[in-house]
Amino acid sequence: MDHPQQHQDSAKALLKKYLQGNASPKEKEQVEYWYSTLHSPAQSPLSPEERAILQQSILHHITRQTAPVTPLYRRKWLRYAATAALVAGLGGWLYARYQPARPVMVQTGVGTTRQVVLPDSSLVTLNAGSTLQLSAHFGQHNRTVILDGEAFFVVHPNAARPFRVQHGQLTTTVLGTSFNIRSRPGEENTKVAVASGKVQVATALDNYILEGSETLQYNNGNGLAVKGHEDTTLIGQWQHTMLDFNGYTLKAMVAELQRQYPVRIQLHATPADTAHYNIRFRREDIHNILDVLTGLTGITYKHENEQIIIYSKTYAH
Repeated sequence: MDHPQQHQDSAKALLKKYLQGNASPKEKEQVEYWYSTLHSPAQSPLSPEERAILQQSILHHITRQTAPVTPLYRRKWLRYAATAALVAGLGGWLYARYQPARPVMVQTGVGTTRQVVLPDSSLVTLNAGSTLQLSAHFGQHNRTVILDGEAFFVVHPNAARPFRVQHGQLTTTVLGTSFNIRSRPGEENTKVAVASGKVQVATALDNYILEGSETLQYNNGNGLAVKGHEDTTLIGQWQHTMLDFNGYTLKAMVAELQRQYPVRIQLHATPADTAHYNIRFRREDIHNILDVLTGLTGITYKHENEQIIIYSKTYAH
């Protein structure tokens, strides 16, 4: 007997083929059957977020077909589109019922990452504790997403509709490339790193063009932006079970550990703890990581009341 996880993996692979336009007629029929079960979660092999993205993608396809070229052929075109939709197993009623589309939100929890294929075939991998929101009618009038957290993007090129990521105070615009954005509320810096291609990052004061291996660090407090370089093989390494504390303060490292591990951590530090560290770990037992940080940063830690308590080197206790 097949394991339920095998069914889920198979469903995700088929959904990816459908969104990329590589599905066979039989596979398309299967995906469109899933569409008919979108409002019956128990019958669907997809997660709520995947069902929402599937719905939006299919609606985008129907909308594109039903948009009349000229008023003269309006009725004939709509009749043809409705027939095509019926043959596909969708039914013409879906277009009227589900327009307008609503924003779609995808979230990740503690210690989890998630890969999402967008309706335009762009691929987004979300790091733990992150949220991605797609605008209503994504792909029809614009390709705008809102990021809170960290994500790696591989964007499908479309010169007519540039891909835009709104993150904190910044907007990153791209035609087709791969890049990483880290933009978390409360953190000192927002960072954009380009693995390939070219992007434009708009701040309140200026626009910056970044190409492969270039980075931009934006200070969320004073608005200072600094361009730099980074080995492209290291950009987005968190996708491969790496913890990359590049330019992190102790406070930022602790916050990231809480996103990556299901533990409660309490940090005792002082205003003097402003040092920035460049440390890279393979994802392993959190106690091994804390032991290394003890030697590198001078922290001490203990377990108390089902939580980890960390004391910085400057904190007297």
